Amino acid sequence: MPEPTADLATLEIDLGAVRQNWRTVRAQYRGPTLGAVVKQNAYGFGLSRIVPLLSSLGCRDFWVVCIEEALAVRTLAPDARVFVLHGLAGAAPADFRAHRIIPVLMDASELPRVQAEAAARGPLDVAIQFDTGLSRLGLSRTDVKRLRDDPSPLAGLRIAAYVTHLAHFSNPVARHNDWQWRRFRAWTQALPPAPLSFCASAGVFGPPERHAHHARVGSALYGVETTPSSRQPILPAARLTAPILRVMDVPAGTEVGYGGVYRTPQPARLAHVGVGYGGGLPFSFQRQAYGYVGGLPAPIVSGLAMSLMTLDVSGLPEGLAVPGAQVELFGPAQPVDILAAAAGVAPNVVMVSAGARTRRVYLEPSEEKLRVAR
Repeated sequence: MPEPTADLATLEIDLGAVRQNWRTVRAQYRGPTLGAVVKQNAYGFGLSRIVPLLSSLGCRDFWVVCIEEALAVRTLAPDARVFVLHGLAGAAPADFRAHRIIPVLMDASELPRVQAEAAARGPLDVAIQFDTGLSRLGLSRTDVKRLRDDPSPLAGLRIAAYVTHLAHFSNPVARHNDWQWRRFRAWTQALPPAPLSFCASAGVFGPPERHAHHARVGSALYGVETTPSSRQPILPAARLTAPILRVMDVPAGTEVGYGGVYRTPQPARLAHVGVGYGGGLPFSFQRQAYGYVGGLPAPIVSGLAMSLMTLDVSGLPEGLAVPGAQVELFGPAQPVDILAAAAGVAPNVVMVSAGARTRRVYLEPSEEKLRVAR
């Protein structure tokens, strides 16, 4: 039996938009291999729908963060290559071999473990990540020098890709990205040859000379903007809505929400909506945020409760904001990155949270009807 969802909110997922976004990215990318990042249950869109869809479009490489996610993808795409971005993460190298899963090694301490597996049972497929400027996961300059001088720790390993990640991904033409590219090229040229994976979503829309051999695309497929200074030609692929539960007229000076966190500056009409932070919305906003009723904006006022939020609908036409009317929090009327920016968080924070906590409804690419997935 499916788990109940937290709120009355619905995340409508446009599979046709996901399909078109894949084609847009494929047309933009100049390298030979385009893979899809489907971590965190395909950014909240649902592995069970996204992996088969992308497979049908020719995607053969999928990227996740742990072996449990990889096993789920393996079931859905038996012939695909599946990469685990967080390396071994405590799992046994033999498990990766058994399920044909490729760990992206992110620390030199993992090399002896995979080499021991290769020595015992034959060549093992791995990828290797390098920390070229993010100071997070990956082999360091010192590790590279050691491997250059003594490549024996790589014996028995079939290197499917060398990987790095941009620290300034949101600005594809940032000078720091050029430094990382130069560093990545220099480091990998000192090691046995393997395909280079430099670009994620933003990088694909950056300089084509850095596209390299293999891109890992996530956000763009799901309609999430990652380059605010230069909008990507992608389609919104999800729409979060929730119903108005109650509309009330209140006088000036009315306290709204716990602790009187908001006080109406003038007489107002308020609409209370059936979604809150329990449905994946930010708990608070740093600047004014809006919900959309009938395509028109209404400011979010007061603080969010676990399953409630409040809009000031005083400025909307009479009869538009009524109980049962749907409020769009992000979607065609308001991209998710706009709502996220008002909260001071990355758009994927909102998208993944909403996907994990609300009811997902799928709009099929070849149908006009909605299908409820859970």
